[in-house]
Amino acid sequence: NKFKGGKRQKGLYRSVKLWNMYLDLEESLGSFETAKAAYLKCMELGVATTQIVLNFADFLKERKYFEEAFSAYEKGLGLFYFPQPHAKPIWEAYLKAFHDRYGGTKLERSRDLYERCLEKCPPDFASDFYVPYAALEEEFGLAKRALAVYERAAVAVPASQKLQAYMLYIAKAQSFHGATKARPIYEAAIAACEDADAAKLCMQYSDLEQSLGETSRARAALKFGAQLSDPSRDPVYWTKWHDFEVSYGDEETFRDMLRIKRSVQAAFSTVNYNAAQGNTETRDLTDAEAIAMIEREEGL
Repeated sequence: NKFKGGKRQKGLYRSVKLWNMYLDLEESLGSFETAKAAYLKCMELGVATTQIVLNFADFLKERKYFEEAFSAYEKGLGLFYFPQPHAKPIWEAYLKAFHDRYGGTKLERSRDLYERCLEKCPPDFASDFYVPYAALEEEFGLAKRALAVYERAAVAVPASQKLQAYMLYIAKAQSFHGATKARPIYEAAIAACEDADAAKLCMQYSDLEQSLGETSRARAALKFGAQLSDPSRDPVYWTKWHDFEVSYGDEETFRDMLRIKRSVQAAFSTVNYNAAQGNTETRDLTDAEAIAMIEREEGL
């Protein structure tokens, strides 16, 4: 029953510390039914924390009441739901518990749970659920479904995680279907990632094409990534292209590489020159002026 009286009593009524003590006492000294009733009352009143929800589910699982434990997770998700960060540990525990209990015997139900979770899951948490979802499909479902989940993950995660997500997707696609199936994924990844990550992908895409004996395609990947790589800040990229042309190119392709390098360096120098001026009045350098500036700086 609700406390009656002043504000102090009402504050005690919603004290998480007192509820934790009460729940501990019921688990230790009470019966299963009284402890369960206490947990349900706590959740009904909206006093439960994320940890109380998890404790309730563990209490039920330890006594082999698995479906009731899943019901406890559902009640907890009614209190804490995405985009609230407190929903994350409940969903993680719920999905793991369901997988541990049923594995692949209730695959459709597992899929429904993951889809519900991901429907409103914030991008920052997306990879924590897409990866085990895809692993579930790999183990018990179809490779096609698993790849579709990896693709969704690469699209859903924030920009800072896209390179890692796409690399996982590419690795799985190559494992299931061979190297050639990675081509469209590399192209999508390069378009989706930020410049620095896209340049790394271009180098890896070039390596893939070299392994397939496709020298022209490997060169095209390097040429595309060159526009994203400042020669003064990313010497690794240009060294790789230089070594590639030494090994597989001819005089014409080598000269073309040097011409592109000068052009890209001029473009980046223009950007850096203008950025260095801050809020002062500036004008864009022409390509000829940028190249002349580079030659002066390098003593050419």
